[in-house]
Amino acid sequence: MIRTIAFAGHSGSGKTTLGEALLYLTGAKERRGSVSEGTTTSDYTPEEKAHGISVRTAVLPLDWKGHKFFVLDTPGYLDFIASIRGALTAADAAVVTVSAPDGVQIGTERAWTVAERLELPRMVVVTKLDKGGDFYQLLEDLRSTLGSIVPVHLPWMEGPDWVGLLDVLRNKALRYDGEEYEELEVPSELAEQVGTYREQAIEAIVETDENLLEQYLEEGEEPAPEQVAKAFHEAVRQGLVYPVAIASGETLIGVEPLLDIFLQALPSPTERWGEGPPLGKVFKVQVEPFVGKVAYIRLYRGELKPGDVLQSEKGPVKFNKLYVPRGNELLEVDRAEAGYILALPKADQLHRTMALWAEEPEEVPMTKLPEPTTFMAIVPKGKGDEAKLGEAVNKLLEEDPSLRLERNEETGEMLLWGMGDMHLEVAKERLHDYGVEVELKLPKIPYRETIRRKAEGQGKHKKQTGGHGQYGDVWLRLEPAEDYEFVWEITGGVIPTKYKEAVEKGIKEAAKKGVLAGYPVIGFRAAVYDGSHHSVDSSDLSFQIAASLAFKKVAEAAGPALLEPIYKLKIIVPQDKMGDILSDLQGRRGRVLGSDMDGALAVIHAEAPLGEILEYSRVLRSLTAGQGAYNLEFSHYAEVPPQLAQKIVEEARSE
Repeated sequence: MIRTIAFAGHSGSGKTTLGEALLYLTGAKERRGSVSEGTTTSDYTPEEKAHGISVRTAVLPLDWKGHKFFVLDTPGYLDFIASIRGALTAADAAVVTVSAPDGVQIGTERAWTVAERLELPRMVVVTKLDKGGDFYQLLEDLRSTLGSIVPVHLPWMEGPDWVGLLDVLRNKALRYDGEEYEELEVPSELAEQVGTYREQAIEAIVETDENLLEQYLEEGEEPAPEQVAKAFHEAVRQGLVYPVAIASGETLIGVEPLLDIFLQALPSPTERWGEGPPLGKVFKVQVEPFVGKVAYIRLYRGELKPGDVLQSEKGPVKFNKLYVPRGNELLEVDRAEAGYILALPKADQLHRTMALWAEEPEEVPMTKLPEPTTFMAIVPKGKGDEAKLGEAVNKLLEEDPSLRLERNEETGEMLLWGMGDMHLEVAKERLHDYGVEVELKLPKIPYRETIRRKAEGQGKHKKQTGGHGQYGDVWLRLEPAEDYEFVWEITGGVIPTKYKEAVEKGIKEAAKKGVLAGYPVIGFRAAVYDGSHHSVDSSDLSFQIAASLAFKKVAEAAGPALLEPIYKLKIIVPQDKMGDILSDLQGRRGRVLGSDMDGALAVIHAEAPLGEILEYSRVLRSLTAGQGAYNLEFSHYAEVPPQLAQKIVEEARSE
């Protein structure tokens, strides 16, 4: 029997530590690694060790009671959402970890929502109960936030000490002494409490099975344990109930029983994908400096042996050898079956989300990545770095498609977009791994200029050079408008129609660099209403220059103003942080458009100038202790306040 599951949840909720405990107790490791010491199997990259967080999904294969598990340990930081979503598409169930002291956090809800959209069976593991927290209050929060939860464990407390678990479905008590535990009858003083939760759990499970419910109502007796177990498994598989277990990666309380819950409640690959020819998907790509591209593949269905070939959109893919990844190791195996996670080295033709099949192409699960929210200017440190940057960035984008690189033609900067400042910082460090040193700098703001009133005037270009001269004469009227508009009001042929295109070109070229600080001018109507020409000396170039001169002269008289980009913000934070967020937005010249509540979280809709929120990812993390998230979307341009505009204009002119 195989179980392929993804650990997901908020950063710091104990996923990696729990994974280490599973590896240790199943004999896959002799000693448990530590996140703080950088010795875990999951967090093996220099970036993960430096920051003390997971930035990539790691694969943890293990064996338990003759069954095989593949645990995908995903990052908790929402900056690395591409890695989280990729892992969830490769899993048959999502195990969402929730820290008992911290409770339901934004990462909890985000992981749950992604799993829900993929129609994954889901369960919750409450971690860090040894660090404190109110378990029963947490249950209420989980119920109000996530829905039909069924606690399968309760904590066994003796005064302030956590000594074990109360198994609700089996009506047993597990008392721990170090790593070992003893199974006992439920103590008499706890029997009523366990009985109440047991009755609630049995009813919730029975209600998902019509035949069992009818039997339960008619006979008034609890169904047989095997009937309950079968109905429980089916209810979890269909997403009708969500088990809540307890496990501590630090004390090891509940870790072995958790594996039993995985087997009992979560679906097998065959239950989700059926039987048939091999079908797989590349859910992750890693480009290593000395190994090249490694493709991580989930085999949804079928069986593979060394030498087998699957098809892809890029042609045949041969598996000369079969490797199972474990952290940064590749373990060779002699066969793979549905549920396996495989690593294929030197997979140059493969990319993330690519399907692999044996007979006919089939669809595989995918999720759409959100748009990146944060960007910085990326600057090579030296000429050698500049030459190597393109290739290194291509590798980076292949690994992480939630990053985006673009050139701002207006400012000339290369902009690297990501999901947050931590995301961009790790990307910078990853480029270092590829031998390229870069700096991340705050980008220049793409300001605009506009006009506030109607004005008109003449632009005349006259030049005699011996032989044919140059002559163009344009009278131009500018007035504010919602969008750019060009109007040809010439009558009587004072300017021949053949020069109309050249005149408009001159206006557009002049508008690219405004009269205040050299920023493009937007929002104006340009009407050419008079002028003159010379039968010999007039030309397209002459009228283009004349129109450009007219625009600059009239724009200065039309009340030029500086505009700044305004962005919409959707900010999701714990409700108790809402006041801090609103106060901070006010200090950033932000405007709150509305707010609503979503479970334990507040959702704030606002807009603010881009110049005030360039580092908002860092600000939000500081204000919410890492429990906030936001989306960013361009809205419109608005006039900069006069005092600030004057400073920006002076700086631009000095440059």
